[in-house]
Amino acid sequence: VWAANGSNEVMLQLLQAFGGPGRTAVSFAPTYSMYPEYARDAMTTWVAGRRHEDFSFDLDHAAALIAEHAPTVVLLPSPNNPTGTALPHEVIGRLCELVPDGIVVIDEAYAEFRREGTPSALELLPAHRNLVVSRTMSKAFALAGARLGYLAAAPEICDALRVVRLPYHLSAVTQATASAALRHAPELLAQVDTLRVER
Repeated sequence: VWAANGSNEVMLQLLQAFGGPGRTAVSFAPTYSMYPEYARDAMTTWVAGRRHEDFSFDLDHAAALIAEHAPTVVLLPSPNNPTGTALPHEVIGRLCELVPDGIVVIDEAYAEFRREGTPSALELLPAHRNLVVSRTMSKAFALAGARLGYLAAAPEICDALRVVRLPYHLSAVTQATASAALRHAPELLAQVDTLRVER
């Protein structure tokens, strides 16, 4: 597990470590609007593919785009931001196979809001050493101001992030706030149901 100053920093660190000049990051639109900004900040070429009209994932199109551009980073939210559609495990596993020399980042910022019975990509980590699953405490924990994002990945990936992180990038106050929130997780995560009702 790797924690950073919000999931924004997690994404930027991943692109700094695995992207950069001469490398490419890929996603499939519609997708999170900040991904191309992170790629630009890391001087990484950005390529956006497409999804089916119903926003489901087009694996054939993805395979062709990956073969054409050979990305070192594939970024995909699940549930997708903004459509709310989740990626099936079979799609994630196939993407990991299609990018043997890069990483596949599944951004689960809204994981706690996924439909009941939808599995997390965390379950696939033991089978795919190039899979990264990122999360944030900003949404379900209502802690956007605390700035705490994190990922789960193979130790080698976390070691690579140590090379690009800034010194003392995660404040003691943020760490204490996150620890307190985790101790009260049931109460804080109860807000998810309230938000669903309001939506």
